[in-house]
Amino acid sequence: MGQGAVQPEVEGRSQRASGPLAYAPMRVSRTLSLSVAAEIALHTALGFLGFVVILLTQNLAQRLPELVAVGISRGEATALLVNLLPMVSAYSVPVGFLFGVLATVARISGDAEFTALRACGLGIGALLGPALLLGAAVSGLTAFLMVHGEPAGRREMRALLTQVASRGGVLEPGRFRAIGPRVMYVQSRDRENRLQRILVSDRSDPERPFLIFAERGHFAFDAETMVMRLELERGDIHFESADAEHHQRITFERFDYALDAAALFSDPRPRRPREMRFEQLAETVDLAEQGPLAPEVSGGRDANQFRTQYHRRLALPFAPLLFAALGVALGVRRTRSARSWGVLVCVALTTGYYTLLTFGEYLGESGLLPAALALWIPNALVAATAALLLYRTERGET
Repeated sequence: MGQGAVQPEVEGRSQRASGPLAYAPMRVSRTLSLSVAAEIALHTALGFLGFVVILLTQNLAQRLPELVAVGISRGEATALLVNLLPMVSAYSVPVGFLFGVLATVARISGDAEFTALRACGLGIGALLGPALLLGAAVSGLTAFLMVHGEPAGRREMRALLTQVASRGGVLEPGRFRAIGPRVMYVQSRDRENRLQRILVSDRSDPERPFLIFAERGHFAFDAETMVMRLELERGDIHFESADAEHHQRITFERFDYALDAAALFSDPRPRRPREMRFEQLAETVDLAEQGPLAPEVSGGRDANQFRTQYHRRLALPFAPLLFAALGVALGVRRTRSARSWGVLVCVALTTGYYTLLTFGEYLGESGLLPAALALWIPNALVAATAALLLYRTERGET
C-alpha cells in the first residue's frame, strides 16, 4: 500500500515538472538567437560602413580630377556619389556581413561561450541558425542591388559623365583622345573651356587626311544637334599627300572645326549588358538560346557577354548565405583577437571570392566555359569549404 500511495505522487511530480522544463530550452534558444543576431547585425553595419567608404573613396579618386577640371557642380558631385553608392553597395553588403559573422562568432568562441553552449547541449547550430536567417535577409538586399540598384546606377553614371564630357571633359589635357577617325590633343584647358596648343588629326576622308595645329581655341557643344565645335585661332592646316613633293599648307587666323558627336555621347547600340535591366537581359539571353542574336539586338556584342552578366546577377546574391556558413565555421576556431582577425580573414576571403568571380566572368565571356557554370564556381567552392569545416567542427575536429 505504501508503495502504491507513493507511486502516483512521484508520477504527478514528474508530469508537473515536465511541463515548464519542456519550454525552457526553447526560451533560451530564442534569447540566444536574438542576442547573436543583434551582435552580427551591429558588426555587419560597422563592416559595411568601413568597406563602402573605402570603395567610394577609390572610385571618386579615379573620376574627380577629370570632372573637377571641367568645373563639376556641387549638384553633379552629389549625383556622382548617389550613383556610385548602389554600385559599391552591391559588393560592400556581402563583405560587411561576412565581417559581422566572423567578428561575432570569433568573439563568442574567444570568450569560451561556445564551450559553455556545448556543455548545455547546444551545438554549432545555435550560432549557425541566426547567421543563416540574417544571411537570407542580406541575400535579398544583395539581390535587389544586383537586379535594380547597380544597373540603374551605371546608367545614371554614364548619363552624368556624358553631360560632363559635353562641356569639354572629352578633351583631357596632356593626353591624345581618339574620337572615331579623329585624334585630338590639347596641352591645357581651363574651366571656361579655353584651350592652348591644339592638335587635330582628321582621317574621316581616307583620300584627303589632314592635320590641324592651333595656338589656342575654345570648345563648344550643342546638345540639341550633338555637334562638337572647336573655335581655333592662329594655326595651320596641313593636307597629307602621297607625293612628298606636293604638300599643301593653309594658314588661318580663325577656323571653326565641327564634328558630329552623336556616336560619342549617345551610343546607338543597345545598352551595355551591365547597364541593362534584368528583364531586358533575360529576354536577350532567351533570344540567344534560340539562335544567333541579330545585330540590332546584340549591338555587335557576343551573346556570351549577356549570358555572363545574367548569371552574375543570379550568383552573387547567394554569397551572404554562403558567407554565413563559412564565417561560423571559421569563427568558432578562433580564441582571441576576434575583431582584428576578422578583418584580415574577411579581406582574404572576399578578395579570393571576387577574384574567382572575375575569372569566372572571363571564362564565361570568352566562351571557355558555359556562363551557367563559370559564374557559379566561386559559390560551389565556398559551399563545399563551409560544409567540410562545419562537419569537422560538429565532430569536434580542428
